[in-house]
Amino acid sequence: MPDVIELGAGANPHPLANVRHDRTVHSKWINFAHDLTVFPWPFRDKAYEGIVAIDVFEHLRGVDIPQWLDECWRILRPGGFLMMRLPAWDNPLSYRDPTHYRVFHEESFYYWDPDHNLWRDFGRYYFQESGKWWQVKQVFREAGDLRYDLAKRG
Repeated sequence: MPDVIELGAGANPHPLANVRHDRTVHSKWINFAHDLTVFPWPFRDKAYEGIVAIDVFEHLRGVDIPQWLDECWRILRPGGFLMMRLPAWDNPLSYRDPTHYRVFHEESFYYWDPDHNLWRDFGRYYFQESGKWWQVKQVFREAGDLRYDLAKRG
C-alpha cells in the first residue's frame, strides 16, 4: 500500500489513506496532530505518494492557497497526487458553516495548471515565486453534492 496521508481525517477516515492527521488526537486512527496554519508542517519532504484532504482547506484561517499548495508539494513525492473536496461558491450551504474562510470555483486551481488558459494569462505571473505547477486531473461534483472534488498530480 502506498504512503497516503489524510489531512483532517475527522470522524470518518478515508480508506485510501494509511496515515491520518487532524488538529488534535481525538480518535484512535489519528497518527499526527498539528494545526495546518502553522508552517512548516511536521512531515518530511517527499514523504507521501498521496494526500487526501476532504473538507479541510476551507478551514485554514489566514492561510493563502499558495502556502498550503506549496506545503503539499513539499511533502509529496514527485508524481504524487493531492485529492481534495472543497465547498463550492454557488452552494448556499458553503456559507452556513462559520468555520469556512474560503469557498472555491470549479476553475480555481487552473491558475496552477500550465494546460489551462488561466495559468497562461494569470497564474504563471501571480505564482511565479513558487514555480510549483499542478495538473488538474478532474473536477466534479458528487451526485447531488454541491461541493467540488478535485484530483491533482504534481
